[in-house]
This record gives sequence, structure tokens and C-alpha cells, in this order.
Amino acid sequence: MFSRLLHSECQRHKSLVRVEGTEAAPFLQGLITNDMSHLEDGATSMYSMLLNTQGRVIFDSIVYKRNDNTFLLECESEKASQLVRHLKMYKVRRKLIIDTVDKAYSVWCVYDPELNMKEITHVDMESLYMNPKAESEVALPLTGAIDDVLVTRDPRMKYLGHRLIVPSSKSSLDDFVSGVQNSEGGFRNLRYRLGVGEGVLELPPTKSLPLEANLDYLHGVSFHKGCYIGQELTARTYHTGVIRKRYMPLVFSTDKQEPVTIDASVVNEKGKAVGKVRGIDGKFGIALLRVEECLKAESLMVNDIPVQTFRPAWWPIEASKKMKL
Repeated sequence: MFSRLLHSECQRHKSLVRVEGTEAAPFLQGLITNDMSHLEDGATSMYSMLLNTQGRVIFDSIVYKRNDNTFLLECESEKASQLVRHLKMYKVRRKLIIDTVDKAYSVWCVYDPELNMKEITHVDMESLYMNPKAESEVALPLTGAIDDVLVTRDPRMKYLGHRLIVPSSKSSLDDFVSGVQNSEGGFRNLRYRLGVGEGVLELPPTKSLPLEANLDYLHGVSFHKGCYIGQELTARTYHTGVIRKRYMPLVFSTDKQEPVTIDASVVNEKGKAVGKVRGIDGKFGIALLRVEECLKAESLMVNDIPVQTFRPAWWPIEASKKMKL
């Protein structure tokens, strides 16, 4: 099934926050953008965001199901304590355990560093919201005992590979995942080539809008569940608005350019700013761009460095149209 050597990478900048108790699922249902019923119906993980009352992103997270009453929320390590405080603020009188478990587990990813972008197939909008259980099914060459390891496809898209929640006592995946090579830093490069942002640097808290961060394309939002914090603006934008800006890949003309800062402007041939850089890794980067203007531009520049962007192949078919969502 896997014709190329897979890479594994420990996500050392990630931590896990535990929410445990009989009321854990309904509690999270009122706080996150996705639908907890996906996990109750058999999915092992799902992507989601937590928003403020103005509908802007505070945290982006992959939510993992450990058992019927225990869920783990993946977040940036530097924001783990803040996430715990945020959750406890809404706990009220519920009997829940909310704490960090970063010393007990580590987050790993297994991915194909040589992903051929031409192999990516388009999907339709409806498929983004169907059968998350199937999306989470494991397709890794596993060996040995993995009773204490949680393995799932990356719920955002299959091209990001797999996520593993591994006891901290295991320093590598060699005992239970065959045919992988340990690496560092390659996963971020893959994300940038795909145009997927994550974390506080790329999705600045209280400044980023979830649909501009492609939450709807990344299986991260339900438009059929009940109310959650920040739902009003997100739902209204989806149903009545046009999403003019989205996170997209950047390809620099060279990886030897002068340092490019986060928030550097992307300008077109007329000198008009059409977006901002959100991350850079060598010759690849990610930016929040005005989709139509960037795709029509004759040229794009960042700090006088020529750059290119493109419509990611994994976006649903309708994404290339200026359509009402």
C-alpha cells in the first residue's frame, strides 16, 4: 500500500488536555465547532476549533476519544494551561476532570514526505461532512502490541498521514510501526505545501476566522449540531456570505531569500496587498490570501521576492468558484 518510505515525527510542541467524566461529551459539544456525535458513533478523532463569542479562533485542536468518558484535546504546549482555564471557566458544577497529561503521552505523526500533489483527488462539498468514522480508520503497517497506543488517520485530511498518542515511556515508534524513518521538521513543510495552518503562530488567537483557516474544508465544523460558542458568525458566514480570504500555500522563488517575517505583506504586480504571510519553511510557506485576486494576479511578491500560490488540489470542487456558501 505504501510505496515510499514513511517518516515519523514527535510533535514536541504539542500537549494534551484531558476532559474526563460522564458529562464530558455534552460539555465539549457546547464549546467546539465539530459534533461530538462523530466520536460517539465510532470515529477515533476529529478536528475542531474553540472560538470566542465573536466567532474568532482561540484554539485549534484535534480531539481524541480514549473511552466513552475520556477525551484528549491536542493543543500547542505553550497554550495548554490557557486551554485548561478556558474549559474550567465553562465547567460550572459539572463533575469533570480537566487537566494536562503531556507528561504521560506524546503526540506523533506518520506521513509521506514525498507526497505527489498530482495524486490528490478533488472531493465534493457533501463528502466533507460524511462518515468521519471511515476517515479515522487506521491504514498503517502496525506490528506488536499497541493496546496503550491510540492510532488514527489525521482527521483533517488523509494526505497528512496518521496521528499517534503514545505513552511517554516509548521514545520511538519502532516497536509497533514498521517501515518508518524518524525525522524532524518535515511535517510542517508538508502542511505548508498543502496549505494547512495550525497553532498560535499561524492562526493568531482572537484574530483568525475559522472558515478563512479552511475549517469547513478540513472536516472541522458541523452546521447541523446545536449551539456552541461563536456559532452565530460562523454559520452566518457559511450560509449567506462569500469567503474571500483563505489560507493557501506559498512557493518562494528560492530558499536563500532574506528572512521573511510573519505578517509580511503579499503584494500583486500593482503593489496592492492581497494577503499576509503566516509561516515559512525554506522555499515553502503559508499565507492568508484573497483567493480570487491572487489566482488572477500576473505576479506576487513578498519583500521583493517572487512567490507563487495555487488552489490546493484537496479543496472541494466548488472552492474555485466565487460562490455563496
